Amino acid sequence: MTERVADEPGASSSVGRVALSIRKLRGPATLAVLCLIPAALWASALPLSARFTDAPTTLTSIAVVLALTGTASFAANLVLGGRFKLIDAYFAGLDRMYKVHQINGRIAFLLLVGHFAGIFASRAATSLEGAFGLLTPSAGLTVLLGVAALAAMTVTIVLTLYGRLNHEWFIYVQRTFGFIFLLAALHVFRTPGTKALSPALTYYLGALSLAGIIAFVRRSLASDALVQRRRYRVTAAKELDQSVMEVTMTPENGSMTFTPGQFVYVTFTSDAMSREFFPFSITSAGESEVVEFRPGAVRSQFHPFSITSGPRDKDLKIAAKAVGDYTRAMHYLEQGALATVEGPYGAFSYKNVPSAKQIWVAGGIGVTPFVSMARSLGGEDPGIDIDFYYGMEHGDEGYFLDELEDIARRHPSFKVIPYPRDELGFMTAEDIAKRSGDLKDKDILICGPPGMIDNLHAQFVARGVPERQIHFEKFGFVPRH
Repeated sequence: MTERVADEPGASSSVGRVALSIRKLRGPATLAVLCLIPAALWASALPLSARFTDAPTTLTSIAVVLALTGTASFAANLVLGGRFKLIDAYFAGLDRMYKVHQINGRIAFLLLVGHFAGIFASRAATSLEGAFGLLTPSAGLTVLLGVAALAAMTVTIVLTLYGRLNHEWFIYVQRTFGFIFLLAALHVFRTPGTKALSPALTYYLGALSLAGIIAFVRRSLASDALVQRRRYRVTAAKELDQSVMEVTMTPENGSMTFTPGQFVYVTFTSDAMSREFFPFSITSAGESEVVEFRPGAVRSQFHPFSITSGPRDKDLKIAAKAVGDYTRAMHYLEQGALATVEGPYGAFSYKNVPSAKQIWVAGGIGVTPFVSMARSLGGEDPGIDIDFYYGMEHGDEGYFLDELEDIARRHPSFKVIPYPRDELGFMTAEDIAKRSGDLKDKDILICGPPGMIDNLHAQFVARGVPERQIHFEKFGFVPRH
């Protein structure tokens, strides 16, 4: 468990903030270096003057650099998608890592499109017929593997970004990236120039590609055997209202250690839930009917849920809001159902920030990680001073509010400020500053709807709060695979 750096005057607090900034930057920086190494090895293999003698040669050289960097980025993205705990920690949280994963995936795609465009332009500079010949069977197997990989990648990305896919289909579409990478890797390593240029380049790209393939197999093809998971039994499923519930689970093969604020991936083996799922559903959309097919089963769907129990509790508790077919079906979850749990993940915690003076801000179901944090407060947190602003649509939506206020009565340095929108309007940084004083010496933790987080984040920055003191988790961030 990560210990929070104490907030003391002088150098210690500054050192803690510098360390936190480094943790947030080291993941993207390392990824960038790993993806650029192939280009550096290519550049050092031969004099650059020989690579840019005329237009066709120059275009080919640019295309090769784009291909090497794009392939490295593609392989690295498969590793990131493997959801390794070490990588989660290295990137200072899975949400931060997945943001980098999404950006890097787009960069890889653009680099590979640029590679094809460069090769096409190089051929067109001498013969337009030769350029279009790249798209015919006469181009040979190596070229066709590359064309097929790029075409499949294009279709998959379009479906991912613009297709109205339910959870199950999204998973299956995402899994095709591993097979697409195999086509791309075969294209790269069958190209004679790759191996001839530099043995170091060949070995490096081979190692990175192998790591990507292993991560893909582990996560997408053999996760039941290769991913560490724990078995729990549902002992209670308590409805907090018509859409939100808290599930209590007791461990069967050892409980997990977690930092308050983290989340887990869970799937349930539940007869009651299974009865709520059908191979297809029909819904009305205007004047037409939409037929939605589901290829998956309940037991194969892992969904992310914030942990609400404290780290000293024997049982594991999670909270869920009915926002999709799976979470709606959880309201039928019965006692004794098997829960398979993977994790924990995330770095969003009051223990992972430098200052003991903190502002917590929750919106709606975004309260859940703070519930775990509040339940963990005790004697091991000396000097802690927390103002917790709990935003909700109306007073009746205050999930866990009674318990939070009870914790506040037992811990005078922990104050809960309910913020019903129907009475007080939208929460603002100005109002928080009026109630809590100067914010520049405090760490601010926010969890809630993305729009609320973005709005408050901008307001805090406008009031002079340094970016490094604002920490947030958008509870809709987690990819569905």
